[in-house]
Amino acid sequence: MPRYKRYLLRTLLVIGILASVGSYMFYAIRYQHLHVPIMNWFSGQQQDQDDWNRPEHRADSFNLADYRLAYSRSISEIEDNLSGLSYWDERGELLAVLNRPPTVLTLDLDGHITAQYPLDGISDTEGVAYLGNGQIALSNEKHGKIVLAHLPEQPGTIDLRRAPTFALGPSDADNSGLEGVEYDRQHDLLYVVKEHSPKALYRLAGLCAAKPQCSFDGVQVEDLSHWLHAVGFVHDFSSVLVAPPLGHVILLSEQNQSLLELDDVGEPRSYRPLNQFSNELNIPQAEGITLGPNGSLYLVSEPNLFYVFTR
Repeated sequence: MPRYKRYLLRTLLVIGILASVGSYMFYAIRYQHLHVPIMNWFSGQQQDQDDWNRPEHRADSFNLADYRLAYSRSISEIEDNLSGLSYWDERGELLAVLNRPPTVLTLDLDGHITAQYPLDGISDTEGVAYLGNGQIALSNEKHGKIVLAHLPEQPGTIDLRRAPTFALGPSDADNSGLEGVEYDRQHDLLYVVKEHSPKALYRLAGLCAAKPQCSFDGVQVEDLSHWLHAVGFVHDFSSVLVAPPLGHVILLSEQNQSLLELDDVGEPRSYRPLNQFSNELNIPQAEGITLGPNGSLYLVSEPNLFYVFTR
């Protein structure tokens, strides 16, 4: 074989190897966040495993480590941008949102779409929380606001141009603003988590109780961001959940691929990596989580993936 052909074949082989390694590294960083533990090691923010899943805390913990992936599917009717999730207990269905185009979806507990509610007058919807009596709260990430809405009896467009709004931060063009919302109906508390830069956790009291309908009139805002010092090794937060009856907060991290439980004063309780087992390695960009009947955890991730975890 002529020398130039051997040289060409070697060059093509090297290019092929580099392309394969590059593709793998892109996937590992983009979807499995291989860089996160490396960054934590260099910054000295490794997780202290002794603080989590301690045997003496089992009696007063949600025990995330006990959960196993029971079911998963892709939602073929959705191409992209599946985000927040909440449980509509009065109907036994799930509420999810798309951020583009802004839409509220209802899903059955197997992840099949049962209705769609296009949203008019809002952009970049990332989180949804069911408040009761057909009312919902939405997080508008780009504008740093929480928006209240009412689900109509029949599926159709919801006009939010004059909907009640509450600003929890400045507009955020960098896509790192308000992500997840969760309502604790037992205590009339709305939790809101900010993704990063900086990470933040807020709690609004007095949203719905003793009112004919939920409103921001007279609400009190508490900044719980100091709770997040316990999870300094986590790079972002994409959703928040409250576990009754304990009132503990469960945070979902997309970049760290994990669920973390803090008690009612912000102390670590339980922890679970999303990729703990071999059948969970391909859970990309986890965006929303909620608690359904019988203690099942429901999770959605972009672009259109649906998961159920059970004990």
